[in-house]
Amino acid sequence: MELTLDQALQKGIDAHKAGNVQEADRCYTAILKSNPKHPDANHNMGVLAVGVGKVEAALPFFKTALDANPNIAQYWLSYIDALIKLDRMTEAKAVFNHAKSNGAKGDGFDKLEKQLNSVEPAEPRKVSRQNPPKHQLEDVIKMYSEGQLQKALNAATSLLMKFPNSDTLYNIKGAANAGLGQLDEALADY
Repeated sequence: MELTLDQALQKGIDAHKAGNVQEADRCYTAILKSNPKHPDANHNMGVLAVGVGKVEAALPFFKTALDANPNIAQYWLSYIDALIKLDRMTEAKAVFNHAKSNGAKGDGFDKLEKQLNSVEPAEPRKVSRQNPPKHQLEDVIKMYSEGQLQKALNAATSLLMKFPNSDTLYNIKGAANAGLGQLDEALADY
């Protein structure tokens, strides 16, 4: 049975939420083969890429989603957050200002604005993206995969005290918060 684009998107979203990255990737890729500029599929492919630590690879997906529909606040937030994760602060500020001039507003934008304004402009920062030891990370991922979202959230939060620049931990926190319906917190973590 052939799925419609909307059905394929929903199937991808469901797989993504369940932590089945390969199935989500298959669904989003199928949509993009049929419609390369599909905004939701592009955005979600970007989110998948960030989730597996391929932040640079996420940028073209976020850009395509934004070009297709600049009225979706989440597209702006994801794109700006990816630029911040890559320590491309000048670009992040420029995109943020563009979003604001297009009328973007809300709690997620307020948090990003504080984050962007707290950066010292003097010299580029060298930020260590160090992750916790593999076994600790696998424990948190296992909790998340088994649906123990609050437990995964607590563990990731605790580990962030020792590894404050771990993109992986922030992504796990974001996914856990999203799964728990705490979308504002998820946005901040992503």
